Amino acid sequence: MSKNKKFEPMKLRFLLLVLTKIFILPVLAQKVPSLKQDSIKLLKEQKKIIIPYRLNDNSDFKYEYDIKVFASQDSGKTYKQLEKIKGHYGKDLLAGEKQIWWFYEEENPDFDGLNLKIKVKADYKPSVFNLMNADAMKYSALLPGLGQNKVKYPGAWKNRWILTSVAVYGLIGGSVWLNIKAHETYDKYLEAQTRNEAQSLFSEAKRQELLSYGMAFASAVVWATDIVLVGTRGTKNAIEKKRILKRNQEKDAEIGIGINQTFFPQLHFQLKF
Repeated sequence: MSKNKKFEPMKLRFLLLVLTKIFILPVLAQKVPSLKQDSIKLLKEQKKIIIPYRLNDNSDFKYEYDIKVFASQDSGKTYKQLEKIKGHYGKDLLAGEKQIWWFYEEENPDFDGLNLKIKVKADYKPSVFNLMNADAMKYSALLPGLGQNKVKYPGAWKNRWILTSVAVYGLIGGSVWLNIKAHETYDKYLEAQTRNEAQSLFSEAKRQELLSYGMAFASAVVWATDIVLVGTRGTKNAIEKKRILKRNQEKDAEIGIGINQTFFPQLHFQLKF
């Protein structure tokens, strides 16, 4: 008894250790993205203020960002979203060095730079770049439903793909079982002693055989449909990746690189993430 009493707590500690490694540590290790600001710069001749910042994913997991910029000219009591801007703002932005150009005179002809605060807000979501393209079909070809989590985010229940596997293999198992039963019933038909018994057994064997074929066909349809849907979603992912990359490249080209800038010390910069 003493050995068992010692063994049970050891088993419990081992189980808790396993559960911690599988479920708790990955959550604690997950890092949230961040936004870091640099000094605001002024181009007086062009009447614009440059707002540099950097987006960091802080992990191998990628995000897409939606950037908005706000300015206050009453020391932060009220803020208004800036409209006369260009550069890295709006949706579908990827991590990296960014700039926003604010044409302050177009926004406010009476702008004097006094009591100014600027606030950059970033909302983010998991990026399509974490997902696979049409090549994820190979996973569903190996195991029904497995490719689903490779081409889309699973939502609240990440193991929902298992339902597809259960459906396919359930239908296959049912088909095999009914086929076996059909052969057994047919053997009984061959040994029937009366005409009515023989007809009844033959009809039952035929029904079981047809149901077996039907379930086999249904399993093939479900499996094939899963592969096709994974391929279709993967193709959409590839198209979306190209669109987002193009948008980010256009944002980069819009503001250019290597512009001479002068620091504008009178401005107070406040960055919010």
